Amino acid sequence: MNSAIAILCILLLVQYASAAKIIRKGSKDWSAVDWNKLEEDWSDGDDPELLKNEDEALQAEMEKKKAELEEEGAPNMRRLARMDPQQAKQAVANADAGNQGGPTMMFVDLKSNMGQSGVNTDGSDRTWFEEDLNFISQQWKDLLKTAGFDATLYNIEGDRLLVSVQKGWHGMDIRNFFLTRPEVTMLTWNGVETMAQDYVEV
Repeated sequence: MNSAIAILCILLLVQYASAAKIIRKGSKDWSAVDWNKLEEDWSDGDDPELLKNEDEALQAEMEKKKAELEEEGAPNMRRLARMDPQQAKQAVANADAGNQGGPTMMFVDLKSNMGQSGVNTDGSDRTWFEEDLNFISQQWKDLLKTAGFDATLYNIEGDRLLVSVQKGWHGMDIRNFFLTRPEVTMLTWNGVETMAQDYVEV
């Protein structure tokens, strides 16, 4: 009985397919299509937030954060009083630079690499080699990503990394992360140099 129903369904589908007229479009037919109108029709009734692409969403988030920071104005004096002097200095420098609402960058100076994979043959005093820097940069990037922070690390000198942060309001957390790494000797952000040995976690 089931096989008879299946055969009947197949016959009906074949008959319907042969009855339907197949219309093939040429290239001139496709060039006449108004793609913008088609896209508007498809997006009609959708939530405007869902229609934003990734760049538009990031830009909106940055503008919102920038507006919040401008509304706050100068750093909160009570909050600054609770910070250690180095963090307070950094907070003031960040407010002066005005980049907490957008992209920012910082420089990370590394201690001598005791477990280096190569031997220094170029006569310089660098102790970190490309292989080592790539490994530790990827490790740090993965740890930051796991914590929800997006940062890109670049090797700019033998013992120094450039850290690019798209969302500047995450800068203080990323700064604190690097200052707790045993391989880091100093971090520079907005002209403020912080030695890792002086860093006090609050």
